Amino acid sequence: MTIPVQKLSTFCKTGSGGTPSRSNNNFFENGTIPWVKSGELKNRYITEIEEYITDLAIEKSSAKLVAKGSLLIAMYGATVGEVSQLTFDATTNQAICNILPDENICDVNYLYRFLEASKPYLLSRRVGGGQPNISQGIIKDLEIPLPPLSEQRRIASILDKVDELRQKRQQAIAKLDQLLQATFIDMFGDPVSNPKGWNIVKVGNIVDEFIGGKNVECPDESDSPYKILKVSAVTSKVYKSSESKIAPNGFVPNNLAIVKKGDLLFSRANTTELVAATAYIWQTPDNIVLPDKLWKFSISDEAKVNKLYLWDLFKNTEFRNELSKLSSGTSGSMKNISKGKLNELKMPLPPKELQEKFAEISTKLWSEIEIYKQSSDTLEKLFKSIQNKAFSGTL
Repeated sequence: MTIPVQKLSTFCKTGSGGTPSRSNNNFFENGTIPWVKSGELKNRYITEIEEYITDLAIEKSSAKLVAKGSLLIAMYGATVGEVSQLTFDATTNQAICNILPDENICDVNYLYRFLEASKPYLLSRRVGGGQPNISQGIIKDLEIPLPPLSEQRRIASILDKVDELRQKRQQAIAKLDQLLQATFIDMFGDPVSNPKGWNIVKVGNIVDEFIGGKNVECPDESDSPYKILKVSAVTSKVYKSSESKIAPNGFVPNNLAIVKKGDLLFSRANTTELVAATAYIWQTPDNIVLPDKLWKFSISDEAKVNKLYLWDLFKNTEFRNELSKLSSGTSGSMKNISKGKLNELKMPLPPKELQEKFAEISTKLWSEIEIYKQSSDTLEKLFKSIQNKAFSGTL
């Protein structure tokens, strides 16, 4: 059966918003109208927001009221390509495209799932320099397969059910990680205020060197046996060797830049929210190489510090705030941390025996997390497979 295809613009109302001038207090003070920013498009549904604007702001700016149920796509910024759905009437900034389909032609949940699956394509169409963006025109030109509404709802329902299972696995992983973070605080206290009075040392007194790779342009195809990590390999604070690109033909890595089990990786360059992300390598293929934007900790004297203690120290929210303060850069989308500044950062150093005790707890919890991760990875593959079948008419 041939499924009819229509451009999104033929059956959807679309638009974008605006940012009222912050120099006029009357636009924000005592505001009651929700104003959504692109950085808030992180989950399926928008249920809470940070800022509100006034009726005057709508009257005097390009911000417009968007109806409850509308879909929102981030056109640029840290969440570019992400899709969310409004659970209340709201306004948005100019970095968001709002979409409301004709319910007689397209089910909104089906369209959400299609747009979610279209993220890789949309990202491939970004243009611009420091902060590449997706234009509203590209979104409006998306060609949407439109089976009968009953079939659209069936597809959306199947994807919803698999996604629910996927989310439950992720929530279980998050709870175990929260338990480990709570254990860290219980054993060591807040690492910034240091209520337990541990010795304070500079990071450079513990870490001999931060080793990075080179900035290598990776092709789409190559016969190289090596893969080069992307920054996204550590942004979730969990190492993902799959977040890598094939190296060019003839690439010969520095042996020190090849990552190994037991390495601790650090993102020295990323957006303000993601810079300084740190991940420990429990296991990895032996052909994975560091890029220029990721460093690994080189520690010759491990009698002083356990890497699992360091990992949770660098993941701690308060300590991450201190790390973030070290970042610099004029670009709004990319920040950098220098080795010099990182080496000078002060950190608490509890007794090694206590660090080792924490490392034992961490290892046990992460073995449990790994079981959930394997299940989660299986569900992720299933979800992607169903997505592909759903929008090619073979589900």
